[in-house]
Amino acid sequence: MKRWMMVATCAGFIGVGGVAQEAAKPPESTKGTTLIGCLAGPDADDHYTLTSMQHRIGVDVVGGEELKQDAGAKVKLTGTWEPMPGVSAKKSDATQRFKATQVTVLEEKCQAPQAVTPVSKNKQQQKK
Repeated sequence: MKRWMMVATCAGFIGVGGVAQEAAKPPESTKGTTLIGCLAGPDADDHYTLTSMQHRIGVDVVGGEELKQDAGAKVKLTGTWEPMPGVSAKKSDATQRFKATQVTVLEEKCQAPQAVTPVSKNKQQQKK
């Protein structure tokens, strides 16, 4: 009788662990990344760039016609990262581009952040 109870208890723990692992997987339809920043473009090559505090040098963005009408605004882009055509280096902003599937305008006008982090007032005073 004890042996049967141990087997049943072990089977119960294994079954609960499997259910917990399946419940933790996110649904496939919610995959995607969100970026927020200033959208600029198109340039001469019809490319758009999103700049933000996290992506100061800018991220190459591709997408639909809504990018053209939302250029110059602060936007929230939802989409996925994809490798740049013809590039086989490690993943970085320079080797990846963002394919936007949804664009939401947060503010009509946006000022892109500086390419370098500004020096704090405390550090400026310490140099003097």
